[in-house]
Amino acid sequence: MDALILCAGKGERLKPLTENRPKPMIPIAGKPILQHIIDKIEDLVDNIYLIVKHKKENIIEHFKDHPKVKFLEQGKIDGTGEAVLTAKNHIGDEFLVINGDIVFEDTLEQFLKYKYAIAVKEVSDPKNFGVVVLDDKNNVIEIQEKPENPKSNLINAGIYKFDRKIFELIEKTEISKRGERELTDAIKLLIKEENVKGIKLNGYWNDVGRPWDVLEANKYFLDKIKTYISGKVEENVIIKGNVIIEKGAVIKANSVIEGPAIIKKGSIVGPLAYIRPYTVLMENTFVGNSSEIKSSIIMKNTKIPHLSYVGDSIIGENCNFGCNTITANLRFDDKPVKVNIKGKRVESVRKLGVIMGDNVKTGIQVSFMPGVKVGSNCWIGASCLIDRDIESDVFVYKKDELTFKKLKNKN
Repeated sequence: MDALILCAGKGERLKPLTENRPKPMIPIAGKPILQHIIDKIEDLVDNIYLIVKHKKENIIEHFKDHPKVKFLEQGKIDGTGEAVLTAKNHIGDEFLVINGDIVFEDTLEQFLKYKYAIAVKEVSDPKNFGVVVLDDKNNVIEIQEKPENPKSNLINAGIYKFDRKIFELIEKTEISKRGERELTDAIKLLIKEENVKGIKLNGYWNDVGRPWDVLEANKYFLDKIKTYISGKVEENVIIKGNVIIEKGAVIKANSVIEGPAIIKKGSIVGPLAYIRPYTVLMENTFVGNSSEIKSSIIMKNTKIPHLSYVGDSIIGENCNFGCNTITANLRFDDKPVKVNIKGKRVESVRKLGVIMGDNVKTGIQVSFMPGVKVGSNCWIGASCLIDRDIESDVFVYKKDELTFKKLKNKN
């Protein structure tokens, strides 16, 4: 049996993190979302087909040496149905289909028992998801798309079991109003002709669609790690809780590391740095003298050299922070931080810092207000307070007028 993972989407709600990488390549607990999925299924299937498109080179480079992984590029038409149809001439008789932007705890072995199946997950507020209605035998009888009045609290969890009949049904569907071919349209045809089992997922599941979903999933998986230290740890370093320090990482003198935390190879921490719980420092990062990082993901090759604070934030690759760069992460009124998502102002979580793209540079004494998004390739000049989102490729600076007055000669 084969597996098909849908990785072609642009991940608009996760911008600027997806400006230079596809959504499935965003790191959670030290490895891409897509790696988490492949780790779960690679022993169950013969081949893993990755449907790629947006920033496909990222995915291909990372998984090119995996013995079971093959790559198929989606054509001009977007949508999950078209993504599945891309594999028509390659895949076997029965196969799994998995959305490439979910993380989950449960095993998928139970899917192998059925010809047709959909994973469902119970949630408290299903309005923003595809709602699945089951009969008393757990067969799917209806799918509602983001209904105002949901008929159940079970949602489509983005994992499916099909045979080749699904290709015929996808080809019968019409392009949707948003210009996409939707897999759910084909499933609605399928449930009229076949028994499609609704399989309830146990344990953790997250549809990683917004920046705070990334941080939430990061916390969940960090809680599962066990201490493993193979990097260099200098004198007077304090390590508490479960911490992974990979070979090639260096923790300099008098630093404090509080787990759960992961520090990847090539990273340098300290001296006198403070790494607080739920932090991941990806490869070749640098957190320097008297800098503090808390509940954040710092991506590859980013430098936060000295006297800075980063809290509840996601910082892209190849960023460089000037001295005393600060991220605020909490409102005075303690209400959820508001964030711009696809043109709408939405509430997120109580604590959220900055969401930053790649290749951003800050000058000294730059501060970010909670929930601000900064696009890739920005420069932010000294002493700026950033209280709004910044598009990519922007230089932000302020002009202070200096007054020079000659002192009278006191002699």
